[in-house]
Amino acid sequence: MMETPIRRSCRVAMSLPIRVFGVDFRGIDFTEEALTVIVNLHGAKIRLSHQLMPDAEIRLVSHATGRDAVFRVVSKVPSTELKFTHWGVESLDPDRNIWGVDIPLLVSDEPEKHAEVQCPNCFGLESVPVDRDLLVSLQEKGGMERTCKACSQPGLWKLMPYDPA
Repeated sequence: MMETPIRRSCRVAMSLPIRVFGVDFRGIDFTEEALTVIVNLHGAKIRLSHQLMPDAEIRLVSHATGRDAVFRVVSKVPSTELKFTHWGVESLDPDRNIWGVDIPLLVSDEPEKHAEVQCPNCFGLESVPVDRDLLVSLQEKGGMERTCKACSQPGLWKLMPYDPA
């Protein structure tokens, strides 16, 4: 039985302009202006017109930050778009965040995964279980809607960065 890999950071749906340098499936060098579809600390889903090969290395430059990094093509992602292909890519230098956005980690040492969220009103912190509903809310809304037990105010709670200490 294959074990599902644990996601290490939140996925953020974000269309960022990028420049991609690589070699296509025919072995021809290319440079293409493209877009991200989803980003995280360890990779991205990108949209290209070129066809790639799994395990190939490509260089991405984020136009928003001017930063670049080398990525490994993990797989082609199914898409209904005819003009473009979508690719899952993994950063070969995950400590180098080229996106210019804060992306919290989701790793926890507890058997049941928990994340720390912060009230937007009183800045109180709470630990909540990491489940599908939380991840969908983080991806779609950038936080989770809840009422604070301390100040009794509703709001969009933000995920706090992971602190192993």
